Amino acid sequence: MYRLEANENVQLTSRELDVLQYVAMGRSAKETAIELKIAPCTVERHVENVRLKTRTRNRAHMIAYVIREGLLQAQAG
Repeated sequence: MYRLEANENVQLTSRELDVLQYVAMGRSAKETAIELKIAPCTVERHVENVRLKTRTRNRAHMIAYVIREGLLQAQAG
């Protein structure tokens, strides 16, 4: 499980943070969409928005960035 925190440098919406949590757990856009009750293309749009805001090249780089910046932290349990 991952815990998300606010960061002064990158401003993410609450929905972007929700989507980011599922991406970090390895969930697909379809799986994330089902959990959040939104369309898979909406999930992809949120992922792309986060990627652009963080100026990262791909999902793996994006997750590494948000962990390094303290936006995403692993939690026990």
